[in-house]
Amino acid sequence: MFKIHYFPAPGRAEVSRLCLTLGGIPYEDVHYTGATFAEAKAKFPFAQVPVLEFPDGKMLAQSGAIDRYTAKLAGLYPEDPLQVAFADQAVFLLNDFTDLFTSTYSLPLEDKIKARQEILAGKGGEKLKMLEKLVASAGGGYLAGDKLSFADLTLFVSFSTMICGQLDGMPKDLLKDYPALQAFRNKIAAEPGVKAYYDKHSDGFRAAFKPDA
Repeated sequence: MFKIHYFPAPGRAEVSRLCLTLGGIPYEDVHYTGATFAEAKAKFPFAQVPVLEFPDGKMLAQSGAIDRYTAKLAGLYPEDPLQVAFADQAVFLLNDFTDLFTSTYSLPLEDKIKARQEILAGKGGEKLKMLEKLVASAGGGYLAGDKLSFADLTLFVSFSTMICGQLDGMPKDLLKDYPALQAFRNKIAAEPGVKAYYDKHSDGFRAAFKPDA
């Protein structure tokens, strides 16, 4: 059985959790606290998580690699190379947005909130407009072809994380000015397999991963 090593929060392991779940592939969700991770991290390839552990004990690190591998196993990776490119286009644009906040995580709380608000008012807002345009161009459909893919799940998880209250300085109504993003998030949240997952896992921050949250 596969094992996903990460913290209890959705974070960077949530897309692979969803891929394995939607694909009907059994896995064990191994959770860590700050203290237990400090004790365990030396066994991981890059001393960080998430890590996907294979049944034979081999380990795969880096969330992007894990997401794509589990998506392929679950049938959530496009077969058409062009649709793969469109899927990656969406994910990489999202990364352009989330990368803007990387330097804020180590700041004191007050400075963190201020910095994130400034980002949203500037370059972050510009990237959100680009994401809004990209999602709107799908016409209410999926981002890569006519079926659900890892790209849809990646944007869904990220948008849901933004509004769940986990990130200081990120308003819970962030998507109110981006109707296409909001509708897209709700669409993926309402996918039967996704909805079933969050009906079962609705504790804490994951309450915001439900439709119309």
